[in-house]
Parts: sequence; structure tokens; C-alpha cells
Amino acid sequence: MKWTALIEDVLQRARQESGRKQDRSRRTEQQILDAALRVFGRDGISRSRIADIAAEAGISTSTLYEYHTSKEDIAYAVPTAYLATFYEEFAEAVAGKTGARERIRLYLSLIADFARRNPEWARLFYLEIWPSVLVGGTELSKSVDDFSRILIFLIRQGIEEGEWSAGIDPYETAAILIGSLNHVIITWLLYRRPKNLTKAGASVVDRTLAMLSLEKAEHDKTETAKPVAKAS
Repeated sequence: MKWTALIEDVLQRARQESGRKQDRSRRTEQQILDAALRVFGRDGISRSRIADIAAEAGISTSTLYEYHTSKEDIAYAVPTAYLATFYEEFAEAVAGKTGARERIRLYLSLIADFARRNPEWARLFYLEIWPSVLVGGTELSKSVDDFSRILIFLIRQGIEEGEWSAGIDPYETAAILIGSLNHVIITWLLYRRPKNLTKAGASVVDRTLAMLSLEKAEHDKTETAKPVAKAS
């Protein structure tokens, strides 16, 4: 799959999932999502109740059930809507950039900055939704999978461009990159350290990419040093 086709596929799925219920009543749906984000941020998913969300949204519980079948359904709808916005922002920002390194740096740095600009959503997503085994098999899991899917594509692009060693595992490398960045975001959410999340996120990305480049340089050095077999 080509880069443009990948981005369009991610965007199309995100738009469909975030807008599938909004056709009925965008205003009420948005009220529910905004209220749920506040309630989940205040009480956590486990302690929140449907009635709490309905009261926060200023609607009846029966009306809320016309839009969502359960508390978990609402909990997954909130990050899905925000992820659609994130992917839209990234698609616009990455236009015109062609190199794998600059695309990855922009992608990961934007993830950190998006969390900074949407702390309530980030707290729900990174502290409660992402670690949950219950996400598997839901529509939200597809949007979450796209996080890694984009990164794996770009890592493979970097290998093809000779940016990184052909011996690295794209899946393992993606896990390292996302894991490092997630740790910074979670630390910021819990302790507000570092103070500048955007700057810290970019720094972690640069250091991790530098290690990949160093690994490539060491690999090339080793290959160059190997003796050339003489023809008999």
C-alpha cells in the first residue's frame, strides 16, 4: 500500500467511526461525549455511572441510551472522536514531507503535542483505554491499531531509503518508539513532569531515531570491515 492510500484509509475509517452516530443528532451526541469526558476525567470509568453522564450532559438517561448502549460504549466513543481529529491534523501537517525520518518525527511529536492540548482526553486514553484488555475487538481498537500501522509503514520506508539497518524489526522498533513516547506522556499526566510535554516528546523522538541511525552506522562499519573472499 502506498503512503497516500494508507493515510486516506486511516482517515476514512476514523471519520466513519467518529461520525456513525452523529448523523442522528450531532448536537446531542457531542453533548454526551463532552459530558462523558468530564465525568470520566473526574471519577474514572469504573466509578462513573450512566446517570452521572446524562446529568452532566443535561439530558435524561433514556435519551442517552438512544445514542449509546452502555458506559463502555461511551468510553470508547470519546477517544475515537478525538483520534479522528488527530489523524486529520497529521494528514494536513505531513503533506509535502517525503522522507521517512521527517515523517516519523512529525508524527510522534504531534502525538505528544495533541496530548498536551487535550489533557482530559489523554488521561482517559492513556491511563484507562489503552491498557484495557476490553478494547480488543471493538471499533476503537482499529483506530488504536492505526497508531502502530502508520509508524510501521514509515519504519519500512526508512529501511528502503537506507536510513536504518535492514536488520531491524519494524514491529519491535515501532513498539520501542511508541512505548518511549507513551511513558513521557503518562508521566506528564500523572505528575506534570516534564513541564513542557511537546519539547520533551520531540527530544525522546530525536534520541530514539539517533540510536537507530547509530545502529545503522555500526552495522555498515561491520560490513565494510569484513574480509572479501578471494576467488580460487
